[in-house]
Amino acid sequence: MRSTTNKRTSTVRTGLVVLAALIGLMGLSACSGKAQENEKVTVNIAINGGLNLLTIAKNKGFFEEAFSKANAEVKWNEFQSSVPLLEGVVSNRVDFSFIGDGTVVTGKAANSPFTVISVTGVEGNQNSVIVKPDSPIKSISDLKGKTIAVAKGSSGHIFLIKALEKNGLSENDVNLVQLQPDEANPAFQAGNVDAWAIWDPFVTLETEAGRARIVESVKTMGFIAPAVMIGRDQFLKDHPDLTALYLKVYQQTVEWVASHLDEAADILATEKKMDVKLVRTLLANTHYINDPVTPEVEGAMQTTANILETTGTVKAKVDISKVYDNSYLTEALKK
Repeated sequence: MRSTTNKRTSTVRTGLVVLAALIGLMGLSACSGKAQENEKVTVNIAINGGLNLLTIAKNKGFFEEAFSKANAEVKWNEFQSSVPLLEGVVSNRVDFSFIGDGTVVTGKAANSPFTVISVTGVEGNQNSVIVKPDSPIKSISDLKGKTIAVAKGSSGHIFLIKALEKNGLSENDVNLVQLQPDEANPAFQAGNVDAWAIWDPFVTLETEAGRARIVESVKTMGFIAPAVMIGRDQFLKDHPDLTALYLKVYQQTVEWVASHLDEAADILATEKKMDVKLVRTLLANTHYINDPVTPEVEGAMQTTANILETTGTVKAKVDISKVYDNSYLTEALKK
């Protein structure tokens, strides 16, 4: 009996010690609040593969210059795809980056803690269906019964579904082969698939080399295919001023590229180890923006969400009206 009592007493004492320690830490935190306000903030910016304006801003030091005046420093990360990028958001290693609308949907369906803060493009990075130059496929309708390479859940996949639906077809009318771009390219070249639903730089690489032609693209079909800037929710809450500053610098980059296309192409060609002539073509084909989410963009993203839910790619329904906040951009463009 005494042994049991001693154990209980010991447990209670341990709990009280832990509680006292926590209270002490809370007190210290409160006392040091003003000091923490003066601490330098680290802003984690992530480059999400491909040709993008963040690569140029990094090269030019635009963010470093602006944030240094706001007692903040920049830390850069780079990801080859959106899945590890969203993992970085969850683990507090990414505060800002850009993703496509499909990733917005899959991320929010998984309760990833980010908010869309601006629209960086509406042309889907030249999402297209391409075929060999001598292919008998001339239209989307001709894809019925054909084998198509696609990275499922990608912007190329979403474009394909929309293109099929517009032509009275569905995924059940074609044979989809799940292949990432590095797998799909050799399969396409070898003729193992009839078509490839893909985006730039692959579209331009293949067409410029004479190895492919475009059947349809987001441009030819008039689709809105948004790419967006996202911010980590806790960072937005803690640093709304720095969020506005981030968007202000991104706007500066958009304007700089528009008036310095040749220099921008040189930077991207060097950074990405690509042919500068090809990069110039890619830049000329891309309309970079930094705009608020409009009703049209919201509608396009909601269509994507509905498609991904219907196809079973996501299990949860995503309400796009709840995933964006234009106020940070409004504030940024005031200054």
